[in-house]
Amino acid sequence: MMLKVSKLSVGYSNAILTGIDLNVEGGEILGIIGPNGSGKSTLLKTISAILKPIDGVVYLDGRNVHKLKPLELAKKLAVTITDRSDVGFLKGFDVVSLGRYPYTDAFGRLSEKDVETVMEALRLVNAEHLADKPFSEMSDGEKQKIMIARALAQQPKVLLLDEPTSFLDAKHRVEIPLILRRIANEKRIAIVLTTHDIELAVRVCDRIVMVKNGRIIAEGWAEDLDSKIVEELYDISVAEFDPFLGTFELKGEGRAKIHIVCGGGSGARVMRLLTKNRVPFSVGVIHEDDIDFYVAKHCAVEVVKERPYEDIKDKTLEDTLRMIKNCDFVIDTGFPIGKINAKNLELLRAARRVYSLRNKEELEKIGLDAETIKITDLLKICKY
Repeated sequence: MMLKVSKLSVGYSNAILTGIDLNVEGGEILGIIGPNGSGKSTLLKTISAILKPIDGVVYLDGRNVHKLKPLELAKKLAVTITDRSDVGFLKGFDVVSLGRYPYTDAFGRLSEKDVETVMEALRLVNAEHLADKPFSEMSDGEKQKIMIARALAQQPKVLLLDEPTSFLDAKHRVEIPLILRRIANEKRIAIVLTTHDIELAVRVCDRIVMVKNGRIIAEGWAEDLDSKIVEELYDISVAEFDPFLGTFELKGEGRAKIHIVCGGGSGARVMRLLTKNRVPFSVGVIHEDDIDFYVAKHCAVEVVKERPYEDIKDKTLEDTLRMIKNCDFVIDTGFPIGKINAKNLELLRAARRVYSLRNKEELEKIGLDAETIKITDLLKICKY
C-alpha cells in the first residue's frame, strides 16, 4: 500500500471532516471532490502533515507521516497548494530546483544529478521552455506547471495537489490534467487532488471520493458515478449530470412546440442552444446508444426512442408523427442517414414546415422540401 488514511478526522479547533478512510496506490489518481467549504483543502493539508489530525492516522508505506522527519517526508511526499506564490526574481529553473532541497548540501548547491532531475521535471510538465523565464512574468498556467515540476523534483512517491486547475485559462485547464495523467502513468506516482470540478475529476481520476456535511457521502471508480449522488453533492435541481458524457446538462421545461430530428451527435449543440435559452422542444426518433440520446434525455421535454441497432419500428414512427402534428415546425439537424434511422426521413417529409442545417444540394439529394438555415438563425426562428 502506498498511501493509507485511517479513521482520519481533520480541522482546526473542531473537526470539519470525520471518519475518513482512503487508500491510494502508485500510478493511481484519486480525486476528492465537494462544494467549497466542505473541508477538501484541510484534508489535503492534514495528509501532507502541514496540519495535525484531530484523530486517526495517515500512513505512507506503513509509516505515520506525522512522525516522519521533515526531510525524510519531503523525499516521499510533495504537495502543491493553490496560492499566489511570491518567489522574487527567480526563473523557472531556479523555482523547480528548490524542490531538490531534501537532497542538496547545507549551501543548497546542485550536483549534476540534481540538474538532470530538475530538467526531467520540467520535461514532464511541458515546461522546458520556461527554464529561463522569470517566474513573475509567467501566466497562471505556466506558474502551475513550474510548481508541479518543483514538487516532482523532490522525486516523491505521493503527489498532493489542491485545486490544480483553479484560476487557469482554457488551454491550461485542459493541459494540466493531461500532464497529471502522464505523471501517474510514467512515474507510477500516487496522486491525490482536490477539486470542485466534477467534469475534471471524471476525465483524469481513477477513483473519486465525494465529501459533504463533514463526511464521505460516496466513493468509487470515476466510471461508476451515479447522477443522483452528483446532483445531491452540489444541490443542483436545474441541471442533471450524465455519467456517460461526464457533463452537466440543463433540464428542459415547458410545452414543446418544436420538434428536433437528430442523431450521430448532430443534435447536441442545437439542443444545448435551445435549452439554455429556455426554448422547450421534443426529440425523436433517436436510438438509445446515440450520443444525441444522452443529451436529449436531459434537455428535451419529451423523447421518442428506439432500441440500439434496430430499425425504427412502425409504431415508434406513428407515435412521433402524432407528436409532430402538435408542433409548429421541425428542425432537421443534418443527421447522417443509414438503414436503421431511414424512417426519420418520413418524419421530415410529413412535417408541415422543416428548417434544416443541411445545404441545398444535400436536401435535393434526399428529396426533402425544407428551408436551409444556419445554427445561429435558430433562436430567431424559435422565438417567433
